[in-house]
Amino acid sequence: MDGLELPGVDLPGIELVREVLVEARSRGLLGSGSVSGHIEHAIGFGVAIELNQSADKPPVGAAQDPVRVLDLGSGAGLPGLVLATILPHTQTTLLDSSARRCEFLREAVVSCGLSPRVDVVNERAEVAGRLPGIRSSFDVVVVRSFGPPPVVAECGSPFLVTGGVMIVSEPPPDREDESNARWPNDGLRLLCLESQGTVKTEFTYRVIRQDAPCPEQFPRRTGIPSKRPLW
Repeated sequence: MDGLELPGVDLPGIELVREVLVEARSRGLLGSGSVSGHIEHAIGFGVAIELNQSADKPPVGAAQDPVRVLDLGSGAGLPGLVLATILPHTQTTLLDSSARRCEFLREAVVSCGLSPRVDVVNERAEVAGRLPGIRSSFDVVVVRSFGPPPVVAECGSPFLVTGGVMIVSEPPPDREDESNARWPNDGLRLLCLESQGTVKTEFTYRVIRQDAPCPEQFPRRTGIPSKRPLW
């Protein structure tokens, strides 16, 4: 895998995901960077999920139940397909607004042997966040490349159960205070969210906890979160 070391990871399963991502690139669904680099970045989300289930923090999901994960704006299946492969205790939903990408994702789920634990939803986040059975239903929302912080927060919060966490890939900041400024406490409180700081591997991931149910007025209608951001 291009020299990528993945101790403790299901390598046969990861190889299937790698083949899927190579195919995604051939169809123009995956951007620049090595496929192995994309996989390693996705594995970092798994590290953040596992750390937030450690004994010294409130658990994500009930121990006897699968952890429900939503991949917001899944695209070619990153990080959702990787997480479903390396975290067998999860039940994953891949959400994307593009019918073309969702058609590919459904093929990918079958190719990777993940059909029993992964489903695909073709819908805008602003719409899906109000659907019964989807709103307030997930222990974890992962976000790789969806939009600026206020859009991510408003579109991701409605999916979380109380006590659930949103894990967001962060650009490398020059300083920690610059990273924190992207997620102001006053803005997050509008959505009953609270930043829990960051998890750092080779990459950086912001962890944000849902302290109470997302207020009913969110998300606003399609397009408004980006046109009139909360901060």
